[in-house]
Amino acid sequence: MSRAIRRYVNSKEEMEYNRGYSAEEMQAAKLRKAFVQKYIADFDTNFYKTQEERDWGYVVRREYRYDVTYTSLVDGWACAAVVSMARMFQTKRFSWAPYFVVWPIAYLYFQPIQFLKHNKKYFDMCNLGETFYLGRERNKVLAECNKILDREDF
Repeated sequence: MSRAIRRYVNSKEEMEYNRGYSAEEMQAAKLRKAFVQKYIADFDTNFYKTQEERDWGYVVRREYRYDVTYTSLVDGWACAAVVSMARMFQTKRFSWAPYFVVWPIAYLYFQPIQFLKHNKKYFDMCNLGETFYLGRERNKVLAECNKILDREDF
């Protein structure tokens, strides 16, 4: 994606997340996240038959890795660093313990938040059409989401 498009999509996702989600939107997000988890994140995309599916699977997985995994790791590290600084201020000596305790906990806290924020982007990136397996499976989930949200399309 270009920088301008990436910035626009990021601000749109941030605005939607800050606005909050209704119960129906949360159900649809849950379906989209399950799709991305099953067909992209927890699946080796090299096993898809066509080159288009492999390419888009790779792109979506790379976006997932950067937007969800690495961002959550950095957020967890920042929380651990703040706790470590507070601990240093208290005891007047350095301790590694906050990194080993706070970092994984903060990662596990931020990872679902980041995934919820970006799930629609990943789901939309898998729009390959009915001729491809990945596109057919996406359209099945899209039909369920449309039924839940009472919309024709997102």
